[in-house]
Amino acid sequence: MRGVNVSWCVFPAALLLAGCLRPTPTRDAWTNDASIEFPRFFEQPAVEASAERGAVELSGTVLHALDVAAADFLGPQDANPPCVDRRESHRYRVMQRQGILFVRIDEDPRACGLTVPALHSGAQYAVGSDGRILRRLRDGEPDESMAPTDAGPGILVPTSEVGRSFDPPDGSVPLPFIQAPDPDAGTGVRHGP
Repeated sequence: MRGVNVSWCVFPAALLLAGCLRPTPTRDAWTNDASIEFPRFFEQPAVEASAERGAVELSGTVLHALDVAAADFLGPQDANPPCVDRRESHRYRVMQRQGILFVRIDEDPRACGLTVPALHSGAQYAVGSDGRILRRLRDGEPDESMAPTDAGPGILVPTSEVGRSFDPPDGSVPLPFIQAPDPDAGTGVRHGP
């Protein structure tokens, strides 16, 4: 009889643990391919879609790349997100090279009544034609594709010049800031060597 009571306690615990073993839902798989170099988005002026300039045509692939990048950068859009987290509060630049769509997202502070964007408030994406994110680089993150440059061998400092900076090298010349005793600002008493 005792075994029956224990099994009723173990069974719900086992179900609870089994529920924890399920994989957590994640966004679409993406790789961070550091061999992909981002273009210089601001090297040339962009064509802006506006009423004065006429129509701008976007392919479905470009629109999908924008949507994938914005969803990754800003996350799911709730019913009433803060102004700076809304998709319409950002500026987007898109370039295509070698079958890869490059998307640059920047906060537009004017959309929220601000004058300057927040620090590290942008990102760059490389999106494949299938909609997968191939590379993401948020502002402020190190760019792994940029190899450090070698500064060269440098100039060696003679050991005679290495030492304590507050002592004269041979003790014969006092340092300028302790040459003469000056009166203390509060008491008028002279202090010094």
